[in-house]
Amino acid sequence: MNIDGERTLLGVMLWVTAALSAPITTMVVLWGGGLLALSVGGLSALLFGAALLCTHINQKLDDQVGDDAEQDEGEHGHFADDTPLECSGLRVLRIGKGSPLKGHLSEKSVILKINGVCPATADEANHALVEGRNEVEWMGRNRKPLVAHITIHEHEHDLLAQFEQLNPHLAASTQARA
Repeated sequence: MNIDGERTLLGVMLWVTAALSAPITTMVVLWGGGLLALSVGGLSALLFGAALLCTHINQKLDDQVGDDAEQDEGEHGHFADDTPLECSGLRVLRIGKGSPLKGHLSEKSVILKINGVCPATADEANHALVEGRNEVEWMGRNRKPLVAHITIHEHEHDLLAQFEQLNPHLAASTQARA
């Protein structure tokens, strides 16, 4: 079963359990009252709260997945295989703590060049770094080319970031020509 089916099943199970707890709570209140009725009523309220929370989380996840899909379509549309680009590009998925990119680039941006080198992999991006000042050409969500200058200190030849390679066909053909 996929994750969407599991989320739906969890939501349905919670709502059915909460719905069934209401008549049971009413019956206990009418027949017994007291502490038992209070505890069953609290359990019923807890089930309804869990069902509402589950529904809210599912809606947020659905909205986020929809937003990410729309954003990815827009970003991948710019880097289609038929678009002539000089570089294949690396999309920044996550920027780690202590990364020299932190504060200069945003996540989901695309690195085009580092010191004039078009990196196709994270390893190539790290090898393009030099000690001292480095020039990073990148493209943000607005798709305008930008330049960031980052400083690399001694023995810091790692960007501490996770990347996604864009246009792998272009990168392979560039390497074949070299």
